[in-house]
Amino acid sequence: MAANHFFFISLSIAAVSVSVGGHLWGGLVLLAVMIMRIMRLGNRVTLMIALGCLLIFGVHLWGNEQRLIHRQLPLLAPAQATELAVRVQPDAVMSRGAMYYLTATKVSNGERVTIHGRLTSAGQLRELQRISRAEIWQITGQQQRLLPATNFNQFDSAAYWRHRQVVTEIKVTTLTSRMPAPHHWWQWFSDWWHARRAQLIRYCEQLPGALKVYALGLLPGAKAAESMLELQGMQRLGLLHLFAISGLHVALLLTAVEWVLVHLRLQREHWEWLLLLSLPGYWILAGASSGVLRACLMRGLQLAGKRCAFHLSTLDTWAVALVVGLWLNPGLLFELGGQLSYGLSLALILLRTETWWWRQAGLTLLGLPSLLTGVFQWHSLTLLANWIVVPLFPVVILPVTLIGTISFAWLPALSRGCAQVLGGIDTGLQWVGQLPGNVLFGRPMWWVAWFWVGGTWWLFSRPAGKRRRWLRLLAVSYMVMYGAIHYPLTGEVAYFDVGQGDSILIREPFNRHISLIDTGGRLAFPQPKWAVAPPTTYNAERTSINYLKSRGIDHVDDVYLTHHDADHIGDLPAFLRDLRVKRILVPAGMEQEPGWARLLANSATPVHVQPIQVGSPVGLRVLHPFTAGPADNSGSLALQGAFGRLNFMFMGDLDRAGEQKIMSAAPQLRTDVLKLGHHGSKTATAPAFVAQLRPRLAIISAGRQNRYGHPNPETLATLHQAAVPAMNTQMSGMIRYVYTSGRSGIWQTKLISKGYARDNQ
Repeated sequence: MAANHFFFISLSIAAVSVSVGGHLWGGLVLLAVMIMRIMRLGNRVTLMIALGCLLIFGVHLWGNEQRLIHRQLPLLAPAQATELAVRVQPDAVMSRGAMYYLTATKVSNGERVTIHGRLTSAGQLRELQRISRAEIWQITGQQQRLLPATNFNQFDSAAYWRHRQVVTEIKVTTLTSRMPAPHHWWQWFSDWWHARRAQLIRYCEQLPGALKVYALGLLPGAKAAESMLELQGMQRLGLLHLFAISGLHVALLLTAVEWVLVHLRLQREHWEWLLLLSLPGYWILAGASSGVLRACLMRGLQLAGKRCAFHLSTLDTWAVALVVGLWLNPGLLFELGGQLSYGLSLALILLRTETWWWRQAGLTLLGLPSLLTGVFQWHSLTLLANWIVVPLFPVVILPVTLIGTISFAWLPALSRGCAQVLGGIDTGLQWVGQLPGNVLFGRPMWWVAWFWVGGTWWLFSRPAGKRRRWLRLLAVSYMVMYGAIHYPLTGEVAYFDVGQGDSILIREPFNRHISLIDTGGRLAFPQPKWAVAPPTTYNAERTSINYLKSRGIDHVDDVYLTHHDADHIGDLPAFLRDLRVKRILVPAGMEQEPGWARLLANSATPVHVQPIQVGSPVGLRVLHPFTAGPADNSGSLALQGAFGRLNFMFMGDLDRAGEQKIMSAAPQLRTDVLKLGHHGSKTATAPAFVAQLRPRLAIISAGRQNRYGHPNPETLATLHQAAVPAMNTQMSGMIRYVYTSGRSGIWQTKLISKGYARDNQ
């Protein structure tokens, strides 16, 4: 078969994976282009091999899907009690505070599942940390289907795990017994390497400072709890592809090992076979990520070609690595790590003859669509940072990490010095990342991102003298997309799914005014004294803030905090840290409460706090409170506004007594859409209140399987008797009403896209 034919076959297989994975028409177009390209080669053997590979891969995908459908439980069904035995690898167990997490395999049928449970003592934590070999756990607990992303543009962890053949999660209530797993000959190799990886992880976790983060990421491919803090510079500058995500470090490590073996004067044919046979084990040792798999496969194919006297070009080894990666993970190209690892390595191959400037520009342009789709932002200094950091990676960052890791057991002072060097590098990157130039772009439409990738390849297919014109056209397309995201024709009223809490976005067309009612939050349960407190995280970072950034929104004009409960204001620090908040409005009296004021400490700039009550001249009409008082449920804000030819009311946690005050003050009050008070509790939403308002739709925000039983059956009966349809974030996920100026809008839900939205246009 002629050179590079494998490349076109691999892209046709990738097109099938894309079609089945979610982008049907995009994948089919790519498949048609690849088939026509293969036919133009005029090689019948290549065409037959391509069709055969497509058939085999299609059957493989169909079989995988049928197996997953058979295993998965109904979506949103109540958790089922279960008792089962699972096989656990020692490097799979992770602890966070008093919680532990892992993936394991059911002994009964080999199905992989995710497991989480709560530790009850320091002794139990030490036992889990000392696991050194594969074990069989007998557990009882509750199992349910992994929940997909419930907010628009949220990371879909269920899809991530589904790509890895996992569709079920188990919450452990009792860990009945643990025993060493019996060894079978086909499991010995994998078990041995998993045990070595567990040892390496525990060793790296003892390292000081930034060295711990770098060593865990580059050697066993694990993530330290401190990584979000230590790697802020790399994250902000979009340089994480240089870290464990791309597999670049694997090629450097293997090159270093080969250099050592050559200088030890060992016979090449011996150590090359040894290195080749150890690559599958190293893949496990390094974390089994897509980037590591690609690097190991490409290096292994090159070594096998030398030892077995056949030749594969670098492009062909990349193509074979892509096919193997897609076979193991059909969703590879839907993940940021897979896109960057395979995309940037392909760019390095195809752009190797370009000048340094064009090669760096090509890498930036080819990685930019994936970064904007995945993290929504890009720093204009990324190109400069690449120019500085890429040379540092093989000559400073990786060697210092290795020296510091190896020397820790014998020369801890040297290890601490290496940690300081790495910490200094990241401090410098953080400083650069804080310079002006960070662009919150927003999430482009998927077909636009595809256009940018195709346009970049078209750009580099032109002669160097004619590229600047095409480069300007490509830049114009980015600016047009930026304008469309930041100045949209539509506005929206969006009810985020934040679990047991409230958070509502009101965005006017062209983003003229951005308002937020509550931030969501969760009660912080105290950690046992024996547990290491995990870094503070906020659910809003994955839900509402993530959505705002995906829409290119970097500020909020007004944040209305309805009252002081944690499930309504607990995530405020995340908004103050990640976005510019111009004004916070609270019910009169809350501004004097000292308890909630500590939430303002994370604000980068001073924030104006304004107490409001009925009659206050603010953007939304204030219906409650009438006087200053405690900011509890009885003193909760109630707000009203009109958007897209509908009238909306937002009741916070206001109780029935507050509803009666509103009815008495405004007996003619009506609304189209009523956000129920107190998550549908029977303490709110009195029948008389519903009868007076005459809403056409009720919205309920409550957590799934919450311990309060929200929404209460009595409240649902009230709505039913009044013939008011309801949408609930428990079932529908995020709910949004999207409209244009002067026109009625449409209702959209993340999990259920039918029913009210279709019948009421």
